[in-house]
Amino acid sequence: MEERRELRRMPRGERCPECGSVKWYLQDGLRFCSRGHQIEGFIQFDVGEDEDSGRLGAVARREKEIRSSEKRQLSGQEGKSLYLEAVQLLLRNQVLWLIHEKGYREELETVVRDLWDLRIRGSSSLATTDDEGAQGQLEMFSSQSLPEENKAAWKSRSRAQSWDPERGADWPMPTLPETLGLCYLACLLLRIPTRLGELLHWANNGNIPYKTAYHDLPREMQDRLPSSYVKALKLPLRSSLQGGVFYRTVLDLTLSYHLNYGMVFPEISSVSLLVQYAKILALPIESIVATKRLSASLGYRFQFPVNNTKILPLDHPEIRLVTLVIFATKLCFPFEGNQLSTEGLGTAYLPRFEWEAWKQGLVRHPEDEELSNKAAEVEAMTPNQVVHMNDEELDAYFAHITGLVDRRNENPITQFFPIEPPPAPAPPVPEASQDEVDERASRLLSQALEPPRRLGVAKAEEPSDASDSTMYEAFRSVGDLSETAATFYKATGDAAGIPLDMVVRAVYMQEQRVVSWQKGQQAMDTGEQ
Repeated sequence: MEERRELRRMPRGERCPECGSVKWYLQDGLRFCSRGHQIEGFIQFDVGEDEDSGRLGAVARREKEIRSSEKRQLSGQEGKSLYLEAVQLLLRNQVLWLIHEKGYREELETVVRDLWDLRIRGSSSLATTDDEGAQGQLEMFSSQSLPEENKAAWKSRSRAQSWDPERGADWPMPTLPETLGLCYLACLLLRIPTRLGELLHWANNGNIPYKTAYHDLPREMQDRLPSSYVKALKLPLRSSLQGGVFYRTVLDLTLSYHLNYGMVFPEISSVSLLVQYAKILALPIESIVATKRLSASLGYRFQFPVNNTKILPLDHPEIRLVTLVIFATKLCFPFEGNQLSTEGLGTAYLPRFEWEAWKQGLVRHPEDEELSNKAAEVEAMTPNQVVHMNDEELDAYFAHITGLVDRRNENPITQFFPIEPPPAPAPPVPEASQDEVDERASRLLSQALEPPRRLGVAKAEEPSDASDSTMYEAFRSVGDLSETAATFYKATGDAAGIPLDMVVRAVYMQEQRVVSWQKGQQAMDTGEQ
């Protein structure tokens, strides 16, 4: 007996054209109605196993395994963590340079590590943000600031940042100038006399690791950093670190450490720094003595103003020291007119200081002479200047631009079209040794200093209007400076690493404070009488 066939019902609307049957069965890949009539237009191919031959029904297809490809460039929390590692690597290279090249104590590495740990302690709670949030976070990295910002930034304590982990995505990421600031604060804690101007010149001249922060990273780290952080790490190659920005960065760090941990940093080594400034500027010993007496009389302390509600440039300890040096030197050795050899220090007479000889012998020290900022010249170029460049200048221009842009491309086909490697960074500027600084100061002082003259001889030789010519000169703005004053102010500002306009404002403010102090002393003397 023929094996019973499995009958199935046809879809609605279909039936056998011969007999009208609505049921069918499958045999040898052909479809037949229940009465044996073949239904045309249907052929079943046997592509399975023998046991599944001719079987219809639901077909389960095996899904292809999705290969997870890791994204080359990180983002969000991973990108921020990688950036923190890059900044930490830069900080470590700076510390090793100070220890091995400058002979700083090895304890510097331990102190910097502790300060860095306190700085990034709140980074563990960073929330994952998109690229736009990360790019907005990096607006603080620009070392170029507007003049309005330069003035306003000193007038509020709001610059003290909270490093609380609860800030989440709003937690402030460390900037590149902060690495130099941490090195300075570590030197301050270890009582190593270090000027902010020194660190600034080392950074801008390429001595200490800073300008090549991005190129010093391992290749794998360069490829995986987000583009916004790559721009931040390449910024030192594009523009030099400005003195006003660096001074504010250090001050902000001290305020932030005090706000978050209650830390108070010690006073700067004012005497050691005072001697350093006197050597760099080739000033007589009388300037050092007068500066120390002035600071003692005014009751000044050279400490960061963590408790002040309003902070001015003069409140910065190193700026205060620089202004006192200028003020004391102007008191002892006026710029214009006949200098009277009055009785100055005890029973001794002050020597005469020839400012013209000092100006002629003043050759800017290599430490005070930065590289010509070719990057700034490139940024200021107009399209018309680029069009008229010769081949050599055009190659240099494009080489500089290539070093600033992000050369990565996610398209894999670009690997078959390699581009030229970026140009090597400019070599660091060689700095003078301590012996050369001492020899230069000694030579310049021997040319500018004259022995003191007796008071009677001085009065006989002085003109009748000498009393007017020896009056103290105060300069309120850069435009008010005389030629000699401008040279002296500029040289002092270069040694300290601060711009000329800030030096003039700070010195004038210091002079006004001394005038107020004198009036207070006179009022007290009058009251006692």
